[in-house]
Amino acid sequence: MAVWPPEGIAARPLLIAAHGNGGSGSKEIKGWLALAKKYNFTVICPTFLSSDHSMFVPMDRTYFKGCLAWIQKNVLFDSKNAYMTGFSGGGYAVWYQGTAYPDFFKGLFLQSGNFVGLEYDLELKPWLRKPIHVLWGSKDTQNVLSQHKELQLVAKQVGLEKISYEIDPAGTHKPNREKVVAWVLQELGKAP
Repeated sequence: MAVWPPEGIAARPLLIAAHGNGGSGSKEIKGWLALAKKYNFTVICPTFLSSDHSMFVPMDRTYFKGCLAWIQKNVLFDSKNAYMTGFSGGGYAVWYQGTAYPDFFKGLFLQSGNFVGLEYDLELKPWLRKPIHVLWGSKDTQNVLSQHKELQLVAKQVGLEKISYEIDPAGTHKPNREKVVAWVLQELGKAP
């Protein structure tokens, strides 16, 4: 895991960011540093196997549980304001790891995030009234576009009340960290 600032700061919100296919926590954090410094939040970027393929979702369960235990012991942050985001293959980590901890996370933000429905254990009932924001580009990959249609059906079937969707009209398959931060600040009641 890559962490900035190294021990965190008690009053700051926490953002855990999951990288996409071919990435790692140490690569992912580089894209977040300027925003974390500018908007005063702690950012942590684990390295997930499932970002490369959904078949690794079960292997990431024990790893992520250990990550959260380590974070709680070693990093100072505002425990009432912890969020998780993931880009592309990082969507697997958000959907299949992050949702398992509704008492830890206040909200989730997916950036063109992959979704494979109910193929793996996915308990969304604790998220019925918690904010989830999903962003993708109108010119995104075909996989993401079809997976987001499935996501909308599952979300409606389960009854997610606070899920919101945003389509970037000129967007392609790329991370949008600025929109993540703006959304988190909005959730915190702070204008970006």
